[in-house]
Amino acid sequence: MIYADYTYYTGTYGGKAVSEEDFPRIAAKASAYIDQLTFGRAAENADDERLKRCCCELCESLLLTDGNGGMVKQSESVGSWSYSLAGSESASETVMARAACRTWLPAEWLYRGVGRE
Repeated sequence: MIYADYTYYTGTYGGKAVSEEDFPRIAAKASAYIDQLTFGRAAENADDERLKRCCCELCESLLLTDGNGGMVKQSESVGSWSYSLAGSESASETVMARAACRTWLPAEWLYRGVGRE
């Protein structure tokens, strides 16, 4: 399940970084990551505004690593131009997790322990 569509991304969220052509592929990855992060609890709340915003935030974060083999830009210089990438999968994972946290997903969706009913 993809939690946000391109209309929501450009209209409500105000996103401009991801093109309409790339959005379905990147949004599918972002939504899968949300499902992994929330242990499937997010799907029960698919219409929640926080979830849609989280998906859009993750799409922009994924765009940073898309086509770079999961690497994130580490530094860039102007004089005698230089460009460096951080070379680990954990770097892209950190960028995505921070993006999800900024959107304030409810703690009960992210809880990894055993719940009491």
